[in-house]
Amino acid sequence: MIRQRLKRLSPEWQNRLRRLSRLRWLRKAMIVRDYGVSLRERPLGVIRYVLLDPEVGDFSYELDNEGELVGFLAHTLGVDEVALAGYLAEMHSDPTFSSELAQRTRRRIDMKRHIGFGPRIGWYAAVRALKPKLVAETGIKHGLGSLVVLQALQRNAQEGSPGRLISCDLDPFSGWVVPERLRGHWRAVFGSTFDVLDDTLAGEEVDLFICDTPPEDRFESFDVHTAMRHAAPSIVMITGAGNRTTALREMTAELGGRFSCFAERPRHDIYPGAGLGVAVISREISLPTT
Repeated sequence: MIRQRLKRLSPEWQNRLRRLSRLRWLRKAMIVRDYGVSLRERPLGVIRYVLLDPEVGDFSYELDNEGELVGFLAHTLGVDEVALAGYLAEMHSDPTFSSELAQRTRRRIDMKRHIGFGPRIGWYAAVRALKPKLVAETGIKHGLGSLVVLQALQRNAQEGSPGRLISCDLDPFSGWVVPERLRGHWRAVFGSTFDVLDDTLAGEEVDLFICDTPPEDRFESFDVHTAMRHAAPSIVMITGAGNRTTALREMTAELGGRFSCFAERPRHDIYPGAGLGVAVISREISLPTT
């Protein structure tokens, strides 16, 4: 009975209650073990994470190899490297991702005080460089990725290249970090992507697709194949689990596109990273509709 009542609470309150539980410490110790982090080699990092870090998923961190990410995107997308570096500098200096975000998250005990965007900074640079008219995203959660894309789209609009974002997530409470000022060109659709994604993209042409769902091939395969049926003549697809899933890689090979994977190095975090997969695909070959 109590468990059923707890399920009716919002995810925010469920997270608060879970954080107070000693079982949370046990879960984090198991995460450390699963990622192969050695207590002997990194005693302070492990102890700090298990006792103090609020995150047990959707990890936030800075990158130790940001410069390599710039080179990777320049080569993969065919974009000027200097321009990409400038877009990342622009993001780092934008209060949207620092002081404004801190104000929105300061009462959240399930999030760090300083939030790093990890490989999502590559999403920002890609949106700024490619100037997509429509970005589609699966997986919202807090909305950090949506925030990154929407702020980049707003910058594009100010330069005369407007765009929109369509996001899908199962949880109706997701996306709470996105401020009202950025929601005018954002459509958030709540429901399983298996149920809503195809209808949501009907009549649209997607220029950039981002799959940030749980790192399982069954989710990624459905999402990327569905998005491909609604693709613009040329589409860029990004997956946040490039080293853990193969669906986007396999579809890209089937269609004769280009797929590359970037191995990020998280800074001062027990999370090893999942790899940023990027594909560039033409619609010359269409997929079956079933």
